[in-house]
Amino acid sequence: AVVSTQSTGWIDSLSAAFVGVQVLHGDLETAIMHHALFYGLWVKYDALPERFNWERKVCDYSLYPLRPEFAEATYLLYQATKHPFYQYVGEAIYTSLEKYTRAKCGYATLNSVLSKKQEDRMESFFLSETCKYLYLLFDTENPLNKRGDYIFTTEGHLMRVDRFARERVNVLNKSAKPAANISHLFSCETFPRYRQQLAPFSDDFWTDVASMINLSV
Repeated sequence: AVVSTQSTGWIDSLSAAFVGVQVLHGDLETAIMHHALFYGLWVKYDALPERFNWERKVCDYSLYPLRPEFAEATYLLYQATKHPFYQYVGEAIYTSLEKYTRAKCGYATLNSVLSKKQEDRMESFFLSETCKYLYLLFDTENPLNKRGDYIFTTEGHLMRVDRFARERVNVLNKSAKPAANISHLFSCETFPRYRQQLAPFSDDFWTDVASMINLSV
């Protein structure tokens, strides 16, 4: 077999979905760091370009078709940590969508995150996924947020995971890292309102992220 040793110099917006995989696997620390990179790009562009070249620190492909992966990752991290920062991120996503993608009859794909020029197109996954995850992020009392017997598919559909399936997975994958239960550290009561926007990572790490994508902080 031929194994490639080359690495790409870019990341794409679809990669944000892997943050959710890390959360579901229980690797919260890595998920938090990974999510911060996409959040930095959102702060920079008020959207996520389809492809960003972190070596040249520019967009390789600046289209933004209202993809749901970043909103999904934000929702899953909030569910796992209850850290108010992720609702703050959700608010930033919503504000940008309202400011730049709102159109006369819905929400529009951005031809470029640089120019913010709208296209006459709204993908169906915007309603079925992007809006769904943002809604559930803020509707904390929603019954779906209080159950542990389902997961979302990659298309945002609910799929029930019964007890037998969960036990079977545990038997086959004993080496899997269990999900961390740290919600008691990140409740709204723990964080005064004026601190709820503070990030769950260090200022030094955020400075490194900003340097990687040429973001002024």
